[in-house]
Amino acid sequence: MDGSSDRFEGFVARRELSELAGVRRETITTWASRHSDFPKARSSGGREYLHLPSVLAWLESRPIPVKSLQDGESEGATYADRIRRVLRERRPRERPARLADDGPAGRRLTELYGPLADRVRGSGPQGAYLYFLLALVTVQASDRRAWAIVRDLVAEADQQQRSAEDLLKDLARIVDRVLRDQGQMPGAVAAFEKLRPEASEDLAYVVRLCEGLGQEAFWFLLDRFEEWTQPDSAEFFTPRAVVSLMADTLCVDGEGPARCFDPHVRGGEGLAAAAGRRPGLSVVGESPSATSLQLAGMNLAFHGVEPDLRECTATPWDRPDRHGRKFDFVITNPPFNQKASIPRDRTGQDWPFGPPPARSDNYAWPQYIHSSLKPGGRAAVVMPNRAAVSDDEKERAIRGKMIEQGAVESVIWLPRGLFPSTPVAVTIWILTASSRTRGDVLLIDARKMGRKDGKRRRLSPDEWGGIVECHSRWKRGEADFAGALIGGGTAVSVSRETIRRSEDSLDPSDYAEPVIELSAPDALVPYPTDALGAVRRRADDADRVAASLVVRERAAGSGELPDGWCRVPLAELCDIQTGPTYRRLKAAPRSPDGAPIIVRGHLRDRRVVMADPDRMDREAARRFGRFMLEPDDILCVRTGATGPLALVGPEHAGCLFDSGLTRIRRSSSVDLDPWYLLAFLSLPATQNWIGNRAATATAIDSIGGKRLGHLLVTLPPLGEQQRIGAALRAMDDQIVAHRDLAEAAERTRAALATNLVAGPLAVG
Repeated sequence: MDGSSDRFEGFVARRELSELAGVRRETITTWASRHSDFPKARSSGGREYLHLPSVLAWLESRPIPVKSLQDGESEGATYADRIRRVLRERRPRERPARLADDGPAGRRLTELYGPLADRVRGSGPQGAYLYFLLALVTVQASDRRAWAIVRDLVAEADQQQRSAEDLLKDLARIVDRVLRDQGQMPGAVAAFEKLRPEASEDLAYVVRLCEGLGQEAFWFLLDRFEEWTQPDSAEFFTPRAVVSLMADTLCVDGEGPARCFDPHVRGGEGLAAAAGRRPGLSVVGESPSATSLQLAGMNLAFHGVEPDLRECTATPWDRPDRHGRKFDFVITNPPFNQKASIPRDRTGQDWPFGPPPARSDNYAWPQYIHSSLKPGGRAAVVMPNRAAVSDDEKERAIRGKMIEQGAVESVIWLPRGLFPSTPVAVTIWILTASSRTRGDVLLIDARKMGRKDGKRRRLSPDEWGGIVECHSRWKRGEADFAGALIGGGTAVSVSRETIRRSEDSLDPSDYAEPVIELSAPDALVPYPTDALGAVRRRADDADRVAASLVVRERAAGSGELPDGWCRVPLAELCDIQTGPTYRRLKAAPRSPDGAPIIVRGHLRDRRVVMADPDRMDREAARRFGRFMLEPDDILCVRTGATGPLALVGPEHAGCLFDSGLTRIRRSSSVDLDPWYLLAFLSLPATQNWIGNRAATATAIDSIGGKRLGHLLVTLPPLGEQQRIGAALRAMDDQIVAHRDLAEAAERTRAALATNLVAGPLAVG
C-alpha cells in the first residue's frame, strides 16, 4: 500500500477503500449501514479508519457484479480479490520523516525532542521518555474516553498548580488501564516513575503536543528518538521502508491464516508491516527487553494488531523448546556484530548448519530463525554485510552449508545510511525451509541506489518497488528480473556451484560482468578530432559571437535611472502562476506518451533540459490547462533553495510544471522582452531579494506568487531590453556549448581509456 496521508499500515480511510475496491464512496457507506457485521471504523487524529484485514475478510463473500468486472478479472472474483491485486501492484513507499518537518507535526517533534525533553526526563533514562510519548499517542488513538480524562487532568493541573509527580502518577494509571483493556501488560507506572519532570506545565505541554501528531506518530517518534539517542544495534528501530521491503518480499503470495514470528521484536515495526500485508496473520514476538515488548505492544495495538509478546533471553537458541514452535514467516532485525564477553562453548548444541564461533552471534541468529520455520516457511532477516563474505572458518562453513542445502533464497545488499542513528550498511537475507528450492541464489545489489538527504540516504518509492519486483520476477522464473531495478541497481542469479567455487561469497559484485566490455568495431574511439569535432565547432561559434559583443559606457543621466527607464512591479508585467498542489499532481494518472512534467532538476543554465521526465496522461493533463507552458514562459523555483530558473522554448510548449515551480508569463499588453526578463530575474541582487523573502516561510523556504509579484523590475525601453537580452543570451549559449564540450570530452576519455586498457587501441 502507498504512504498517503489518509492511512497508515493496516488501516484505510473510506475514501481509499473505495479506490482500492473500485466502487463509489457511497457504496462503502451502504455496506456499513445495511450490514451489522461490517467492520466498525476506528477514530484516530480526528478521522475514521477501517481495519483492512477485517474488511478483506468481510469482502471475501461479496462477488463483483459481472458488469463491473475489470480487465483481467474473471466471473466469481470478489472485491477482496480485487483489493489484494491492487495492493500487490502497488510499490512499497517510504514516507521519510523529513516530510513531517514541512508542517506542524515536524515542529511538534522538534519541540518534543528539544529542551522540553530534558526538563521532563530530568535524570531519568531516555527510553522512559520515549515510552511516555508513545503511551500518550496510544491512548489518544485508541480510547477517546481515556484521552478526555487525560485532557481534564492536564487542565486541572494548570489551574491548581499540582505537582508534576502527582500528575505523572495519574497519567500512568490511565495508560495502564488502557493497556490492560487492550490485552497488554501494563508498564506505565514503572516507566513514568523513572522520569523527573521539573513542572506539571511541562507535562501538560507534552500532552498537547502529542495530541497534534496525527496517525503516523509512532514512526516519526521512533525515528526522531534514534537521532536523539544514537542507540547501539540491539536497540535501534528498523526504518519503515526496510520493513516494508521485507514484508512485501515475504507476504507476496498466499492468503488465509498464518503465523509470523519476530525473535527480536524491537518496537514491533516488522510485525506491524507483515500484519498490514497479510489478512488473518497472527503475530508472535519475543525480546529480552521488557521495555521493547511494551513498546511493541503499543505499536501493534495502535495498528489494530493483537500480538502474542513474550520475554526471552538474549540468546533464544539456548531455550529448551527452541525446536518446538514453527512459523510460516519470520521477519526480524536481530542485533549483529555482538561479541560475548565470555566465549560460549556451542559444540554440544544442535545447530542445523554447524556451531557458530564462540564470540559472535552473527551465524547463531539465521540458524535459529531457519529452525523456527515450518516446512515451506520463509524468513526475512537483517544481517551485517560482512556476514555474507566472512572468511572466518566456522562462519564460511555454516554459510556454505546453508547455500548448499537451499536455505538461502536471496540476499539484498542495501546502501549505507538508511538507518537514522548509524551509517552501517546491511543486507536482507531471504531464507526458506522449502524442500523444493532452486539451484541458484538471487543476489540484488542496491548499494548505489538512492540519494543523500543530510546524513541519511533515501531510496525513492520506485527504487524500493523495483527491488520487490525484481525478486518477484526471479521467483516466477522470468529471465529479465534485473530489468525491474532502477537507480543503479543490479541483480544476478548465481548457481550454488559457482558460489561454492567463489569461497561461498554472497557479494553480487563477485559475480558481475567484466568491467571492460567492448562491442567492436564501433567501440573503437578515435581521439580527439572526430569524436569532439562537432561540439568543438559549436563552442568556437559561440565564442566568436560572444567576442563580437561591444560594451560601452552609458552617458550619465539626470536621475537614478537612465532616461526612459522605470521600475514596475512584476505582477503588473506578468501573469504569475504557482505549480499545482503536490497531492493533486501525484494523484493524476501517468502515461508513457503523456505530457512531460518539468521539475526543478530540469532547469539548467537558464534553459529547460529534460531526460526521461515523468509524464501525465493526456486526458488528465487537459484538466491542468492553466499549468501548461507556452514559449517564452519563465520557470523559477519557489520552494527550498530558490535560484534555478529557465526560459521555456518552443520545444517544451504543452509541458506541465511541478508543485515546487512558479511560471511567469509576460502580459501581451506590455513591452517586455523575455530574454531581458530572464536576465533581470537571474541577477544576484534579484536572487537575493527572492531568497530573503522565501526564508520567512514558517517551515521550508517558499515564496508565493503574490509576494513574488511585489518584485520591482527595472524596465528600459523595448529596444534596449532586446539588446541586453541578446547579449546575455549569447553568453548563455557560450556557457552551454563549453559545458557540452567538457562533458563530451569526459565521455570520450572514458571510452578511450577502455579501449586503450583492453587492447584494441594503442597510443602513438
